[in-house]
Amino acid sequence: MGQLSVIGSIVYYVCTFGLSGLICRYNIQNKYVKLLLVSIPPVILATFRYNVGYDYGSYVDGYRLSFGTTYASIFEDYEIGSPLAFNLITKFATIFNSDRVFLMILAFLALVPGLSYILREWDFYDIQPLMVFVFLFNTFIFSLSACKQGIAVSILGFSLQYVYDRKPIKFAMCIAVASLFHSTAIVFVFVYFFLNKNGDLSTFKKILIVVACILVIINLEALLGSIMEGRYEDYATSTVEGANRTFWLYSLMTILFLLFRKQLVKIDKRNELLIMMMVIGSICQYLGFFNAFTKRIGEYFLIAQVFLIPQCIYLFTEDSRRLVKLLIVVYTIAIFFIGYPVASSGMGFIPYQFKLM
Repeated sequence: MGQLSVIGSIVYYVCTFGLSGLICRYNIQNKYVKLLLVSIPPVILATFRYNVGYDYGSYVDGYRLSFGTTYASIFEDYEIGSPLAFNLITKFATIFNSDRVFLMILAFLALVPGLSYILREWDFYDIQPLMVFVFLFNTFIFSLSACKQGIAVSILGFSLQYVYDRKPIKFAMCIAVASLFHSTAIVFVFVYFFLNKNGDLSTFKKILIVVACILVIINLEALLGSIMEGRYEDYATSTVEGANRTFWLYSLMTILFLLFRKQLVKIDKRNELLIMMMVIGSICQYLGFFNAFTKRIGEYFLIAQVFLIPQCIYLFTEDSRRLVKLLIVVYTIAIFFIGYPVASSGMGFIPYQFKLM
């Protein structure tokens, strides 16, 4: 086992995620080969990490305990809200008899949906590498801890293409699969109804969405206590306060997106929905002042920043875009540092620790 310094850890993250972004610039014709090459650097980072991620220990322990389970028992013990897909994959990984392989599988699951969506649907030379960098730093790094939810977030990001294309069956399938990793992913189903058949989002709907979001947050305890049959009641009500530093940063970014909404929508019509998702995600982040767990529901909507932040370069002249890209990289690293401060003892993200075997 080894350990990098604080500065070494940051450099390692930046180089790893930056390398994936740079690979996007190469004209690789086979989309599957390109996806694989872009995924390899962060997968290596995730595979050989040790005590990186606040839930690292529970996932590795869960994997080791799964040797004593059977596929039949997993189905027999299934209850509504259980992470069935995750349990099955954990059991499947036991055939390799290696927790390193288990972590590698989880990394691929958290990466492939989100990255494939970026590579296919946001094929813009100027911003695609930056999107990959932001995705890996702000979204994938989250999944190194909350692995089940991280996989769900990636799948829901992938499902956005079916919202824009108005394909409800494929979208519903994505929601179903994501929910089998983390049941709270079901909240994303409402995103499909934000847009009308022309792909527009009316002012009335925007107001309705915000009001509904606030009402749900106010009554979250009752909703999760009844709808989930008590399974997530403790998850919603147990007071685990956090500093919630990210609330202020995400709220500031959301305000900036709203101020430049017309320009962003002119750049890409899809941004109308993405900005609305940021509003919802920021509102959900407010839960962090009272409960550090339930605010994570907002992560499903905050994936919108992956696509919005890189597009901000188009708000500036061509001569200044290089500087704006650098500022975006700095901001992305700052969000990571503020959201995941240096751990005093194990299972944080800084310093990075590794284990080769």
